Amino acid sequence: MSHDNRARPTAGPKRAPIPLDAAERRALAEMSGLLRDGQLTKAAALNDAFLLTHPASVEALHLGGIIALRQGKHDRSIGRLRQAALADPRNAFVLGDLGVALAGAGRPKDAETAYRAALALRPDLTDVALNLGGLLADLARDEEAAQVYEAQLVRQPDRAVLHERLAGLRLKLRLPREAAASAQRALDLEPDRTEALYLLGSALDTLGEFEAAIGARRRSIELQPSAGGRYYDLGMTQMHHGRLDAAEQSFRQAIALQPEVGSWQRALALVVRHTRRDADVAAMEKVRRSNSATLDDRMHACFGLGKALDDLGDYGEAFDYFLEGNRLKRERLNYSSEETDRLFDTIKAAFTPERFARLAGTGTPDRTPVFVLGMPRSGTSLVEQVLAAHPDVEGGGEFRLVNQIVGGFARGAGFPIAAALDAAPDGELRRMGERYISHVRGLSSTARFITDKLPGNFIMIGMIKLMLPNATIIHCRRDPVDTSLSLFKNFFAAEHLRYAYDLREIGHYYWRYRDLMDHWHRVLPGFVYDLNYEALVADFDGEARKLVAHCGLDWDEACSQFFNAKRPVDTASAAQVRRPIFSTSIGQAARYGDRIKPLLEALQGG
Repeated sequence: MSHDNRARPTAGPKRAPIPLDAAERRALAEMSGLLRDGQLTKAAALNDAFLLTHPASVEALHLGGIIALRQGKHDRSIGRLRQAALADPRNAFVLGDLGVALAGAGRPKDAETAYRAALALRPDLTDVALNLGGLLADLARDEEAAQVYEAQLVRQPDRAVLHERLAGLRLKLRLPREAAASAQRALDLEPDRTEALYLLGSALDTLGEFEAAIGARRRSIELQPSAGGRYYDLGMTQMHHGRLDAAEQSFRQAIALQPEVGSWQRALALVVRHTRRDADVAAMEKVRRSNSATLDDRMHACFGLGKALDDLGDYGEAFDYFLEGNRLKRERLNYSSEETDRLFDTIKAAFTPERFARLAGTGTPDRTPVFVLGMPRSGTSLVEQVLAAHPDVEGGGEFRLVNQIVGGFARGAGFPIAAALDAAPDGELRRMGERYISHVRGLSSTARFITDKLPGNFIMIGMIKLMLPNATIIHCRRDPVDTSLSLFKNFFAAEHLRYAYDLREIGHYYWRYRDLMDHWHRVLPGFVYDLNYEALVADFDGEARKLVAHCGLDWDEACSQFFNAKRPVDTASAAQVRRPIFSTSIGQAARYGDRIKPLLEALQGG
């Protein structure tokens, strides 16, 4: 379940300052009625005729803009609304709807300008604030979006939708306690808001408050007993907390209500160990072949079938399903290996020994963060689970905070990262580091260390060194083929893993990752601790003890029982980390023979 951030028009046009006679008023009222009733063609024709004789009527121009917007004619809508804004530049309603039209036309920067201009004139327009916040959230400017909602709540403290939206953002920002409070406030105001219940359950899930999270999920089921999605949400919370048998039953209840939802069948396949071609396999095959199933449903069914056939040892057929699922996903993605090359080359050129020497000591000395990073599927979830089992460590999961802080810094400077660093004002890197610390401390004010397990932070190691020079960095390394195949065999909700659905593109990305990690080791000797996944599996006790010691901690036996830890895990490894260490995922290449030749070639030469 996700937030609906789609922009909506404001309450509608206000009266034009130019006096109109009774007939003209009746014509405008008729237009409004047709618009309200959805008779857009008639409304548009009447509006066109009216504007021929009243071209400067703000109310008619505004109505015409909204009619065109409802028709999906964004350019026409923008034209009418701009004319209205020129005629009445202090009309906040016109500016708010102009923002909606601009957003719909794919012009977010102009839409933001219009929304902010409307709010400057009328700060009380909650619909405009909701639209602006939704736009910023869609642009991954989550903190700014949260500030918009917080400012509006000062004026409208009893608007449940504002608390609900803020809860969603706080959840994305990894502020689960604050998210839970916002969702609960929305529910206090409107107890039957299912989105707020979903967000409350997700926040409590993240906080490890299992029973309370389950309570929120079951309340959602009470409100919508025939909605399979409510059972799916319940199953995901159960899976995150290692209750795999209960999760299986919840997923089955969801599927019984809506049999063709492929993502639910894929989730079921993750928590079940298949020993035969059973009814679950047949159901996924049915969705895969169904003409009525969506492309998404068919894609998820393919990933689920691949996992099930892998369980059965039918590796050739399993790989065919993985190929099909990945193809269906890749066809709808915009990804370029050349852009990856440019990004990695820019990073290497920016982070030189000379620049590190010049900026040494300008970050914050706080030692709280432990970054667990590397390629996805390289063992990062396992390593975090081991560390988070220690009583002095809080497992933070996957923050996107470094990306947000660095992105805002570079965007605000208007320069490439190297030039932005050279032009940074005194104290800027320290402030960036302090902002990071302040945020992650929202998870725990007492833990000695807090983990940040976003694998892709390997790109940000240079910035981490400058912002947080005393942070600990654990780099998880795993066999390139096993890592790449594990990527290929899993579906990822994260949109930034766009390279993960084509064997050659995965191999190329891995080659560039390995080259960048070599760069970090050259320019920052000793800053990154490499932990080999295969070594950890072969000698768990020895490697885990070295890992804990590297973090400056005494050994605790709880670390060896990581699979019993009560903390939730919401990554693709949620089921695996609930089991003791196992080696079945090592050495996968032999299973698939020549099918993985494109991957092997790309791993050799990029």
